[in-house]
Amino acid sequence: GGIAAYRFFNNGQPDTAVSRLRFTPILLESSEKLTHDVKRLRFKLDADKRLGFNVSSAVLFRVRHAEGKTEWRPYTPVSAESQKGWFEIIVKRYDKGLVSPAMHALRPGDEVEVWGPLPFLEYCPGSFSEVGLIAGGSGITPCLQLTRSILENPEDPTKVTLLFANKTAGDIILKNELDGLAAKYPDKFAVHYILNSAPDEWQGLAGNVDRTVVERVMPPPAPATFIGVCGPPVMVAAVSGDRPGPIAQGKIGGVLKELGYTNVFKF
Repeated sequence: GGIAAYRFFNNGQPDTAVSRLRFTPILLESSEKLTHDVKRLRFKLDADKRLGFNVSSAVLFRVRHAEGKTEWRPYTPVSAESQKGWFEIIVKRYDKGLVSPAMHALRPGDEVEVWGPLPFLEYCPGSFSEVGLIAGGSGITPCLQLTRSILENPEDPTKVTLLFANKTAGDIILKNELDGLAAKYPDKFAVHYILNSAPDEWQGLAGNVDRTVVERVMPPPAPATFIGVCGPPVMVAAVSGDRPGPIAQGKIGGVLKELGYTNVFKF
């Protein structure tokens, strides 16, 4: 099949910086504020090393707090799989989070530890004729990772449609990257933005990701159509059904079940 969930691929290769055998220390190179609660963090690697993740997967970050306690959380790289010398992640800050406040407090030169990759799914190029992705907020990260992998592979003819939901226009992250990909690959990629609170001048979609919106922008249900969903739990449940745990997929539900989609993955 085209999607294999949770297959473990990499235990460290000569040109990779991350390993599943140990936590590896890395240094923050730069930090960029994208919105009031989201930052883009770039971490430095040796010039001849790539991070070592496969599409689609995350990397575990471990931080050490002042009292010596350690906490960890997975983050999805948004840089290219083949990128050498550095990689980037997007971090949304949660005030009561155990890791995100520490990640936001990092300064260039500070050290964290990484382990991985932690796979979401293994994508096989050309397995589907169309891929539809529905993302909410920082759930854009695995969707961007998969989108970039498809578009930048000239051997993969798959068409990608992305529906990106946010509360306000100011909450949209990575818009320049997404619009740039849509301009560069107009025959393979289309992106649609939807806002819960849309101003009068907003030209995109408005409201929630409901049946009408999905029918309007997503590729229709078919054996060769794949739909990926990532976002807040309430959105994921309404669109594709509850996830019983961080790894378990659960049954297809919500809008996608109503419309008859069968190839669905909840990141």
